[in-house]
Amino acid sequence: METVTGKQYWEYIHKSVMQIREEGQTYQLEKIENKIYKDKKLNQIDKIHDKLFRSILSKKREMVKFLNQFGDLEEKIEEGNIEQSATDFVTRKYQDKHSDIIYKLKGRPIYFLLEHQSTIDKDMVLRLWEYIGEIVRRERNSYCATNGDYPIVVPFVIYTGYQKWNAKTNFAQRQYQAKEYEKYQNDLSYNLIAVQDYTFEELLEAESLFSSFMMIEKCQTKEELVTYVRKMIEATENSEDRKAIAEMIDNIIALRVGDNIANEMLEKIKEKEVISMSPVTKMLLDLEMKGIIEV
Repeated sequence: METVTGKQYWEYIHKSVMQIREEGQTYQLEKIENKIYKDKKLNQIDKIHDKLFRSILSKKREMVKFLNQFGDLEEKIEEGNIEQSATDFVTRKYQDKHSDIIYKLKGRPIYFLLEHQSTIDKDMVLRLWEYIGEIVRRERNSYCATNGDYPIVVPFVIYTGYQKWNAKTNFAQRQYQAKEYEKYQNDLSYNLIAVQDYTFEELLEAESLFSSFMMIEKCQTKEELVTYVRKMIEATENSEDRKAIAEMIDNIIALRVGDNIANEMLEKIKEKEVISMSPVTKMLLDLEMKGIIEV
């Protein structure tokens, strides 16, 4: 099969645009240029969302909150009991494919696999099947090598899109149905965490960076976004969390509400930082601002 490089693709686009310009078809030219810009912008925004998602749940404290609040597990997870695991591995179908986030219980072959989706993937259960297979192969060289047991992998799909998730969450549901072979169907399923299944109030009460991220993703209008981000800032008491929210405002929220409103939100966070300071810290900061001392 003949392949096309990125350079060849853009040369083709440039040639097509030049041809349209020569023919005087300015309307079509604007449509092509606008589509290229829009696709590039949407892709950029999706990458920012994924980066923030990974950044939040790469903090063990946040992962523990997520598992205990959204995981529906029978045991409570403690921060000292989990460790983040490498996500880069090669599957049969994809080269250098990686899952979003993988954590492991210390001393036990139990994994938590998290995938973030902003769009519906009908083959999600197949992707997770491949990831789980690679985790099993990798674990075979450690715990499985001495005990002979395959690890347990608990998969989560976190969906932040606006459409209702309609993909099957169980592998057997995607398989050919034949009653006489029913016992051979594979029963792999994943836990779906969909933003539409939670109210703004539930996410606000969860008091975690993950729930804040979900709340931002849930907002469909500028008015909703402004209202609930302000409530989120007011409810946040942890300094580290306020810094993370400021990052969300800079990278995501400002694109939707404009720089003026975003700057107002950032100023509100700064005010809360000052309020939360100890009296001694406030005094030192005030003296530094007056040029009396250097902190």
